[in-house]
Amino acid sequence: MGLKEYFSNKIGSAQRRADEPGKDAVVSPSLPKIPNQPINVYSTDQAMKLSAAYRCTAILSGTIASMPLLIERKSNGYFSLDEQHELYRLLDVQPNSRMNIFEFIRNMVCHIINEGNAYIVIKRKFGAVSELVLCSKNTVFYDILHDYYTISDPYNHLYGRYEPYEVIHLRNNSLDGGYTGVSTITYASRIFSIAASADNQNLRTFQNGSKIKGLVSGKSLSGAIGTNTLTDKQGKDVGERIEEQFNGGRDIAYISGDMSFQQLSINPIDAQLLGTKELCVLDICRFYGVHPDKVFAGQPTNYKASEMSNVSFLTDTLQPILRQIETEFRAKLIANPVAHVYRIRFDRAALYQTDLTTQMAYYKGQIESGLKTPNEIRMMQGDAPLPGGDVAFISCNVAPINSAKIKGETASIIEDEKMEIPKL
Repeated sequence: MGLKEYFSNKIGSAQRRADEPGKDAVVSPSLPKIPNQPINVYSTDQAMKLSAAYRCTAILSGTIASMPLLIERKSNGYFSLDEQHELYRLLDVQPNSRMNIFEFIRNMVCHIINEGNAYIVIKRKFGAVSELVLCSKNTVFYDILHDYYTISDPYNHLYGRYEPYEVIHLRNNSLDGGYTGVSTITYASRIFSIAASADNQNLRTFQNGSKIKGLVSGKSLSGAIGTNTLTDKQGKDVGERIEEQFNGGRDIAYISGDMSFQQLSINPIDAQLLGTKELCVLDICRFYGVHPDKVFAGQPTNYKASEMSNVSFLTDTLQPILRQIETEFRAKLIANPVAHVYRIRFDRAALYQTDLTTQMAYYKGQIESGLKTPNEIRMMQGDAPLPGGDVAFISCNVAPINSAKIKGETASIIEDEKMEIPKL
């Protein structure tokens, strides 16, 4: 037989086996290897595979990045936006040639939370700030004893030694007195490991479609069930045949009368994985300071409770981070002689966006109290000013407690004459 006839017969045999229904029709999908238990989570890459950790990071970084970062100048006793300042474009549009301000702040907050430290190099030209460059992770070493930074960042082409005034250093909660920060992942590594192990166990259970598990046993002559009536090879062959039939989509498998198949029930620990995952979500939210409503945990609540949780998120979680960023930016970007004239701050008004009814009531209260003019409200909404809209209004329904209006006395004759309507 020649080579051509040999390979033709092999191909024909393989084709006939593939066409025969039920025979050798074993499904063997190429599935990724499942990690061994338990899983220890210490890095950002591992933590971001957990849905709750990813969502908490996205909420914190995205919310802060959505707020405008303003450079303001003090004039006539109050601060107003200074669009002519050299930092205006860096803080409002583009801090460097590779990132816009939204991506810059979002990644900066991610570094603070999940890496423990965010390092921003201040580039200057002729004494003026030209760029703000966020260093890549694991490229900066801070010498605590001598107070300087050694940077080796090939992604941003930054190398060498930098002094403290050249680097904006933002830290997460510290364990060494405030010199360097520690990532939230390190603090919550135990909870992250529990959650990752629970996810891995779910993967083991459902990756192959919740395959049936059981034991194959033989019967002795006396009728007692035991494995001593089958050799290891016979039991292995029968077990593989049953597994192939189940994987092939069969619901009923044939076993001879001398053998039996006993299905294993679900482990009670596996049955409680769902409850374990829910508790892990709550613990992860506690570490990040994010309410479970924001990670779609499905906690039973009402509108008022949800509103108060949002207020708590703004005051307890976001405010410390915002204050830290504002203070560090102001200390490193504004010179001491003019530090009392300029300030850098986030516009928190973007956080208070709500439904139209509540927003309308808020604007109405602002106008009636004389805090803002109609044109200032229109400017906040991006509308053109109206003639006469720069006049401040105030409600006349209030008066001093000892005034004539409260006591019921009549106004003076002079005031009556001033308010008298002329006759036609």
